Amino acid sequence: MTRRWALLLLLAACARSGDRDTPKGTAVHDASADGSRPVPVVAIRLPGNGGTLRAYALPGLAPLAWPIAGRSSPARGVVGMDVAGRRLLFRDTAGAVAAFDLVALHERAVAPRGALAAMGSDGVLLAVDGRGAVLESHPWGSRAWPDTLGSGVHEVFAAPGPRLLVVRGNAVESLVVVSRDGGVAFAAATPSASDRTATRDGDAVAFATDSGVVVLEDRESRIPWFVRLSGTPRAVAFSPSGHRLYVALQTRGELAVVDRFAREEHGSIPLPGPAAALRGDPWGRVLFLRPADAALARTETWVVGVAAERLLGRLATEWDTDLPTVSPGGVVLAREGDAVVARDVHSLDSLGVVPDGAADYWFVGAWVPSGATAAIRQQARIAEAGSPAPRQPSAPAPAAATPATAGAKSPPPATAPARRLWVQVSVSQSEPASRELAARLVAARHLAQVVPPRGEGDGWRVVVGPFATRDDAEAAGRSLGRPFFIVERDLLSPTRP
Repeated sequence: MTRRWALLLLLAACARSGDRDTPKGTAVHDASADGSRPVPVVAIRLPGNGGTLRAYALPGLAPLAWPIAGRSSPARGVVGMDVAGRRLLFRDTAGAVAAFDLVALHERAVAPRGALAAMGSDGVLLAVDGRGAVLESHPWGSRAWPDTLGSGVHEVFAAPGPRLLVVRGNAVESLVVVSRDGGVAFAAATPSASDRTATRDGDAVAFATDSGVVVLEDRESRIPWFVRLSGTPRAVAFSPSGHRLYVALQTRGELAVVDRFAREEHGSIPLPGPAAALRGDPWGRVLFLRPADAALARTETWVVGVAAERLLGRLATEWDTDLPTVSPGGVVLAREGDAVVARDVHSLDSLGVVPDGAADYWFVGAWVPSGATAAIRQQARIAEAGSPAPRQPSAPAPAAATPATAGAKSPPPATAPARRLWVQVSVSQSEPASRELAARLVAARHLAQVVPPRGEGDGWRVVVGPFATRDDAEAAGRSLGRPFFIVERDLLSPTRP
């Protein structure tokens, strides 16, 4: 490689797989002045031809009586559901981006026809129109960025901050990194690639070249690294934590696995044949693969278990912008014929079906209407009144004194190691980014701390805790409103942000 590429640091990636614990349940906890309350994860159906929206309980897809007043326009694709569960973002039949507000119960235009749009992991929508103007959209409104990227943008990756990575150009592509407040931070030529992808938090970009994978990341922004593969890469995807890359090969029936931190091929996962595209479960449990054979791609999707590193099965479904997908509680949602079917993420057994759902568009997320929210709050107050006060996270217990040490000065408790449960939300090579994330969590009244690297190749970890029991840790993790992993380890006094 003779060129030089660079990438502005955007934010930390999530935890490595060794620290991962699959989220449980089909509800998340919403923190409020009334305390933490469960908010169910549901499937919301937006009519393809426009009309009244409907909600379904997971895992069985039973219709819910909760009303969703208002009507949506006809749709032709899904952009996403924001983290707060307030807006459904989709493309109308003209190609413009629209948002249906689940609180105000009305629809409004967000971005013009033909605009490229992507949602960051913080739920903020960023869109780029044909002139290169950038629009930032929140539930409370939109704002235009002061800088314009010009014409020729054909791919965008949104990241928290808010920051944006764009690929621009045709014969010669360039990567442009831009933020709302800092403007264009960097622009450089990129390697010729059949596919490219960014981590969910934008701290690395991978390019599938003709002989392997080129990766640009924040910790060595001027020195991209390269892993040569035995086959020709066709498509590439990061794991949700960003610690691994999965690469589909053009003529080989296998999925190459690259360890980002070791910077080497980790092995491969056998497939029924070559794959043309990858789609990851945002919770890190499975990968969906579209077969390279065009006829086969119209009738089935392969499902690979990430932890098991093997093919779990085949779904009789083709892809669209919304499905197949996976809920936080481990429910696969996919079109099968005229129906939408819910299946268990591990066994792929059927859990429920909506017979006529395939013609419509689907969103999965935590949501409850305002009237039901009030009832949930009242139930929480009643439960709290009749139960003991919630337990606070336990501090690490001090070591017992022995006769040999009874007269000696005790070491400071802050440096004493303790085996405890922690909720880990990110790991990054950037200390400032980790401290910024921890500070935001502390401001939201979470017991967030920063753990320094243990050695070379390790990162700065943001954790919440410690907790004495797994139930306490899971409750705290669900209250964060973002992916989390429960870890049990000896930590030497994490530092405050």
